[in-house]
Amino acid sequence: MHGPRTGLGYLIAVLGTGAATLGLLAVRPEVSKTNVVLTFLLVVVAAAATGGLGPGAVAAAAGFLAFDVLFLPPYRTLVVNDRQDYLSLGVYLLTAIVVSYLVSALERRRAQAERREQETRTLYELSTSLVAHGSLDDTLASVVRTVRSLFDLAGCSIVLPDGDGVRVAASDGETPTGLERILAPTAGSGIGGQLQPGQALTVPLRAGAEPVGALVVVAGGPDAPSFGEAERRLLATFANQAALAVEQGRQEDERARTRTLEEVDRLRTALLNSVSHDLRTPLASIKASASSLLDPEVHWSDRERREFLVTIDQEADRLTRLVHNLLDMSRIEANALDPRLEETSLAEIAGSVVRRVRASATQRIDVYVPDSVPPVVADPVLLEQVVGNLLDNAVRYAAGSAIAVVARQVADSVELRVIDHGPGIPEPERERVFDQFYRLKGGGRRPEGTGMGLSICRGIVAALRGNLRVETTPGGGATFVLTLPVAERPALEPDMPAAAGPREGSR
Repeated sequence: MHGPRTGLGYLIAVLGTGAATLGLLAVRPEVSKTNVVLTFLLVVVAAAATGGLGPGAVAAAAGFLAFDVLFLPPYRTLVVNDRQDYLSLGVYLLTAIVVSYLVSALERRRAQAERREQETRTLYELSTSLVAHGSLDDTLASVVRTVRSLFDLAGCSIVLPDGDGVRVAASDGETPTGLERILAPTAGSGIGGQLQPGQALTVPLRAGAEPVGALVVVAGGPDAPSFGEAERRLLATFANQAALAVEQGRQEDERARTRTLEEVDRLRTALLNSVSHDLRTPLASIKASASSLLDPEVHWSDRERREFLVTIDQEADRLTRLVHNLLDMSRIEANALDPRLEETSLAEIAGSVVRRVRASATQRIDVYVPDSVPPVVADPVLLEQVVGNLLDNAVRYAAGSAIAVVARQVADSVELRVIDHGPGIPEPERERVFDQFYRLKGGGRRPEGTGMGLSICRGIVAALRGNLRVETTPGGGATFVLTLPVAERPALEPDMPAAAGPREGSR
């Protein structure tokens, strides 16, 4: 044993023997030899328990001299009158040394048991942090803090490869210089023997044959515990745990990259499948109509020419919408939407959209936006695009049945419902319909559209700080519910009449 406890043991040996001697001298005529021996043995036990065998032996020797010189006649000499006293002195000295050895050995085993318990507990906590799947940075930071605290080090760092160099992934306390050479092939495991204060030790992090990093420790000051072979073995265990964390982090990164590539590939495939047909169809119609008009060998009537021109115009509009959807999707994916939020009247937006859709729809479209519905916070242009997409979607799937647009206030929000009585959306697909390029299948028909409309709507609504969901219409059909926050208005404004919106009506 070394360190402060050893010095304290020697102090107890010297001062304890002196104090015991002074106390026994005060009662020397009445005290027996046996009591003197037992008293000095107590000092031996105390010194050995505190500082180990060395202080115990010093206490035994000091007690032997004090017993011989001061408590066996003739006093103040090493000579004794009774030959049996020599036997008593020998028995005392032997007993004191044996007791000192046994007590120091017991104390050493107790300290080792406590150290192993602490090591086991620390390793368990470290392993638990790995099993908990915390982030790699948090796990490595926990490792360096634990190692530095356990060994009372001046510093502890973990370095990992980073391109052609290295980077400090986690550090606590002093960081040694020259870390760029830590992971070089010639890097060893540190300096042999005891570490001197301030010296650095490098332990490779091995998750297999090749190191994945290094654990670098800097020894503490003169008062820090020793750093020998036992400590190196424990440090290697910590390094193995850290290597597992690094390898686990790498595998998570690989899995994340794989998932990202798979998602990109899925979206690319879906985009090609969805857009290729929708691009080819209008392009083919435009090309056919334009080629027919340009054919010099055919004389078309005015009615036929108009039909060709109408086809070109309609298909060009269709292509324009498709391109706009693709641009909107890219802006949403890049978080590049910059809505201009302002006080917006749902009555005006709904009225404008319904008038446009009624011009080409074949079914009845009713609108009910009461005067009590307050304005909302939204970008009018983007909100009109969302409502238009929802209404176009309802017209396409409602199979000629009536459609209703209804608004109401709910707490601090306003709900706008687009209600149809078409085939509806099965519960398992109510969230999937908002995925990119997902098109609802059913009725034996080829899915219509590109599968971007609802995804774009939800992206825009999220940018408007609202919510978009789908519910089942009572009696059958689908109801898309758009929720937006109410605009804050001046205190006197609620008393003013609200702008009249579209009432119930039909085409």
